[in-house]
Amino acid sequence: AFLGPLRGLGSFTELEDAMERRPGVYAAAGLTDAGKPHFVYGLDRAAGGARLLVTFNEQKARELLEAYTFFDADALYFPAKDILFYQSDVRGTALTSERMKVYRALLEEEQPVIITTFDALMDRLVRPEVMKSFLLHLKPGDTLDLENTRKRLVCMGYEYNYQVEEPGQFSVRGGILDIFPLTEETAYRIELWDDEIDSVRSFSPESQRSLDHVEELTIYPASELVLGQKELDALTADAEKLRETYRKEMKTEEAFRIGQAAEYIREQILELSGIRQAESYLPYFYRDTVGFLDYMAYCADMRGQKFLVFVDEPARCMEKAEAVETEFASSMQQRLEKGYVLPGQADMLIGREKIAAALGRQHCVLLSSLEMRHSAFSPIKSFYFQMKSVNPYNGSFELLVKDLTRYKKEKYSVILLCSSRTRAGRMASDLQEQGLTAFYTEDGDRVVQPGETMVLYGLQKKGFSYPDVKFVVLTETDIFGAEKKKKKRKKFRDG
Repeated sequence: AFLGPLRGLGSFTELEDAMERRPGVYAAAGLTDAGKPHFVYGLDRAAGGARLLVTFNEQKARELLEAYTFFDADALYFPAKDILFYQSDVRGTALTSERMKVYRALLEEEQPVIITTFDALMDRLVRPEVMKSFLLHLKPGDTLDLENTRKRLVCMGYEYNYQVEEPGQFSVRGGILDIFPLTEETAYRIELWDDEIDSVRSFSPESQRSLDHVEELTIYPASELVLGQKELDALTADAEKLRETYRKEMKTEEAFRIGQAAEYIREQILELSGIRQAESYLPYFYRDTVGFLDYMAYCADMRGQKFLVFVDEPARCMEKAEAVETEFASSMQQRLEKGYVLPGQADMLIGREKIAAALGRQHCVLLSSLEMRHSAFSPIKSFYFQMKSVNPYNGSFELLVKDLTRYKKEKYSVILLCSSRTRAGRMASDLQEQGLTAFYTEDGDRVVQPGETMVLYGLQKKGFSYPDVKFVVLTETDIFGAEKKKKKRKKFRDG
């Protein structure tokens, strides 16, 4: 229903053919924000493989994810780290959990769809092959040393607790290992007979009752670093070198501060108390790091597939990247002078120019509302698409019927999305009573014929249209408006 109309767009098929012949950067202009997920869905489905949609801030990324999950429920959001304040991240394990789910999808799924922000591409990551070596595979019949596994899990970032209650925790009681992996929705219990795994079952952390048996469990790290004794050498040496420099310059406070920071990380690792704070020291532990683009490209190559990137409003993405770079450089300079960070920590960011160059080596499409030149990119070819927004009806059913009657007369194909199946069925009946060729269906593969109005169940905030192929998508929000959340009344006490 949604892909068919795109085949009638000459520019769309030309873009597909051009990308098939030659990888590189292409520009697609004239797209509305509401229609971009549909455009990306159509183009990436035609080409197959892994897909990445990049935008300029987290709010826009979340909106794109919400819209795109209508077409592909398995799409995931990859959040960027706040490199300056990552150690004090108030979301706890939530951010790491989201990122780990993306890593799992890239390593395990055939056609992962990832939505992220441009600054997430600037994070330095451990190489995918290193991440794969972190994984712990457990299944009945395997031999398991509980003491070694306990140490390994702590080095993987898991917190040892007397009872598993939250993601990122594990416990050992007798011959039972309980763990709540960050990539899973529930906890798991591994029961041993001597040193052999007898069973692997999921269980509820609230009631501690077992749920289902599992044939195999893959545990992903709870941290993007897995460290040991030998990984501390580079960190300790650099800290000592910098401390001696400060002492010679009579900067005793800075020398004390930098030594204290290095010793704190060392104690965390050696005493098995967690390593989250160590992630900002990534360059010391892994010299050969990669960006997220390289990470996705590696996983795509591993399957012999293509890797498609879509950059939403590239001018705004580059503006955001420049702001991130400037803020990071300024902050690191001040922290280095005062002894709050080590020199290697100032190399935690990949520059925007390197990211732009890396995009040029992939199959990349720049999505924008207006035609404009992209100073950081040199598109091989630009394509223009006539896509329009839909005017709101402000709750007027009469105006809706009037427009749908006109669409029917002009042989438009219309899809109307409702937020529930009951509403969708009722809407189709009401439109039929107005003499319109409307029907409700749950078959998304049913092609909408010219003059028809197909009513589907689905959540989308705004509609859009392609006048060139006479195709319109309307949403319940366009008709009735967004539901306003009730404001809580403030309670005032006497005095």
